Amino acid sequence: MKTVHLDEIEATPADGITWKPIRAELGIESFGASAYVADAGEIVVPAHSETPGGGSGAHEELYVVVRGRATFTVDGETVDAPAGTLVLLQPGEHREARAEDAGTLVLTIGGKRGEAFTVSAWEYPALVRHARELGRFDEARALAGEGTERFGEHPFLLYELACAEEQDGRRDEALRLLARAIELGPFVCEWLAAEPVFDSLRGDPRFGEALGS
Repeated sequence: MKTVHLDEIEATPADGITWKPIRAELGIESFGASAYVADAGEIVVPAHSETPGGGSGAHEELYVVVRGRATFTVDGETVDAPAGTLVLLQPGEHREARAEDAGTLVLTIGGKRGEAFTVSAWEYPALVRHARELGRFDEARALAGEGTERFGEHPFLLYELACAEEQDGRRDEALRLLARAIELGPFVCEWLAAEPVFDSLRGDPRFGEALGS
């Protein structure tokens, strides 16, 4: 048996939201589980539609407003959702929710109908980013290794690990990972302009080589 209070699960910033990685915290493998926290006026559930082929996994999802109040917008229709409200959504339905009260917390549980659950590809890069932003570089490497075992070499994951290695003073490894990330996903180059971690690298000729310039 495992028990944990929602408030004890470390909040992780991810793409403009605050995410609590319940699945990873408890080691759940049969379904997805997360929670999102936000204050009044902030996005508490990110906009997405769980479409097939997307990084979110095309899951059927149940949202439970545990605390506070939220307004869900589903395919243009708004739903007032005070604490205790359950909102069940199917793949393809575009959803987003905004918190109406401070400390609003929304639990989400999901999986794909008729198939064994698999972890969504976006989860590991988000966890690696959080670990390295806190300076927990060994944790970042361990998470990246676990993610690579599940998904193979993924450009987003390699990019976040490259950031971690640069922050930890392992420049050669950071450059190697960055070059590989760009090789697998040239779109990674677009992220570099806004990434302060690599500011000290920009004068290194190997950085230009990694970019193919």
